[in-house]
Amino acid sequence: MTIFWDWNGTLVDDVDTVVKINNQVFAQHGYPPTTAEEYRRLFRFPVIEYYRDLGVTDEDFRLIAKEWNEGFVAAFPQVPLKKDVPETLRRFHEAGFQQVIISASQQDQLRAQVKQFPELDGVFDEVLGLGNVYAVSKVQLAKDYLARSGVDPAQALFIGDTTHDAEVAAAIGCPCRLISGGHQMDAVLFTAQVPVLQSLTQLYPELNV
Repeated sequence: MTIFWDWNGTLVDDVDTVVKINNQVFAQHGYPPTTAEEYRRLFRFPVIEYYRDLGVTDEDFRLIAKEWNEGFVAAFPQVPLKKDVPETLRRFHEAGFQQVIISASQQDQLRAQVKQFPELDGVFDEVLGLGNVYAVSKVQLAKDYLARSGVDPAQALFIGDTTHDAEVAAAIGCPCRLISGGHQMDAVLFTAQVPVLQSLTQLYPELNV
């Protein structure tokens, strides 16, 4: 079996850091601050749509995205893993599952972030991110991986924390589980009409690990 993992908000607990960097960059460009609650209510992919909801112009978006990315990279060393992540990933690895990160983060930055956590050494078969910092969509990334790996999506599971993860899973014909407490509030997650779990440990009996 193959497990596709989202990274931000699913495996790393980075929401507070994201909101902090948002507000730092917004202040530099004359936009009002946001709260974590507002962020989790409005956030979605493509990320430019979320920024539009906050009044950010398309003209400002590219500069804000660049400055935000620089701030987030600098702050990431203080970001922790989410609860139960090391145990869950190790259990799945020892059970013989293939584990692949499919992230909207920029590829090189993502790999550097994963390396920050020595407890994750050896548990991932692939770490896949996008080619830029604009976080548009992970659908093609997942499709390309399936095409070259030969993995049967019916024998896989996509685990994430946003409705976009459910969209990616549906696009590749893969079942999905969403984890509460990430970048979208539960009321938003429920609209995806896939199971929403309160913790990673709820996966253990389902997957017999």
